[in-house]
Amino acid sequence: MARDDLYRNPHGTLPMPDPASMPVPSWQTEKFMLGWQGLVAQTDTAFWATPIFDLRPNMRSSNTAAKQGIPIWNSYYARLYVQLFGLLAPNNNTEGLVIEYREWANTTFSTTHSPQPPRAVAPPGGGFPAQVAAYQEVVPVTAWIDATSEVMQGLNQPDSVVLAFEPVGSGYPVRYWRTELRFRKVTPDGFVAAAGGPINLQAAVY
Repeated sequence: MARDDLYRNPHGTLPMPDPASMPVPSWQTEKFMLGWQGLVAQTDTAFWATPIFDLRPNMRSSNTAAKQGIPIWNSYYARLYVQLFGLLAPNNNTEGLVIEYREWANTTFSTTHSPQPPRAVAPPGGGFPAQVAAYQEVVPVTAWIDATSEVMQGLNQPDSVVLAFEPVGSGYPVRYWRTELRFRKVTPDGFVAAAGGPINLQAAVY
């Protein structure tokens, strides 16, 4: 593809114009086993989270901000797919399993920027007023949402399921976004607590 298609900016604008001829977006992990943290009050817990994605890389260095996160071009159509393996083996790993997720986002910046010291008093003769300038990092924007019903399929339970996640924005995504999953193996009080089973996970964005 021609370099000009990606970086053409005859007027030197920030952000730069949208590029052309971009490749299909893709990000993926290898399959790996969840790392259970150990029993606390008869509950075993495991966490997994994506890196931060830049879902609007076409904005480039908007407002002179640094470009950060994994760029996902054409993210209007991209989704996060998380596939779980080993739900049945060796001993019905779905029993007592609770799966929850929450989304993280920021409309402008992916990490915290260190501000200069605030001005306590405006300088003589005018100038900048007293202010505290700070940029927020990517933070949780939803409570934990129960996705257990998406995994549990009753008598016909398959050993593997796929969870699909659409970024905040309903087809017109927020710029910086990540998803965090929490797995809990829960047993009622009075019963012998069970540790989390060998569940494998792999994920992709495209």
